Amino acid sequence: MTEQSNYGNSRLGKIALGLLAVALVAIFGVYESIPVKQHNATVAAAAAPDPTAQAIRDLQTSQQQAIDQLKGLHQTVSSGQAEIRRLSEEVTGLTRKLEALQQSFASAQRAPVVEPTEPAKQKRGAR
Repeated sequence: MTEQSNYGNSRLGKIALGLLAVALVAIFGVYESIPVKQHNATVAAAAAPDPTAQAIRDLQTSQQQAIDQLKGLHQTVSSGQAEIRRLSEEVTGLTRKLEALQQSFASAQRAPVVEPTEPAKQKRGAR
């Protein structure tokens, strides 16, 4: 009885192995046919350009150029703002110095003018 069950299991294993082989061959065939179809579609698309696809590519190119130009303008504006800040700080510093000079000048004008007295003249002959 064990011989018959071993024979049945062996036969069942062979059938399963055969079915597995057929399934693998079918999967491999499908897998190999897919890239060929995609390759043919790619070649056909390259041969006859689609106007819609071309318009999309043109729009993408235009969009990228606009982005690049905006980046350049942003950089220019940023550097201009930095220059304005620097110049503003310089003007503020000069204004403070001017105000200090004006205050100094005003206080010098308010101070009473004291004329120096002439020192006593020494006689030449006396020693």
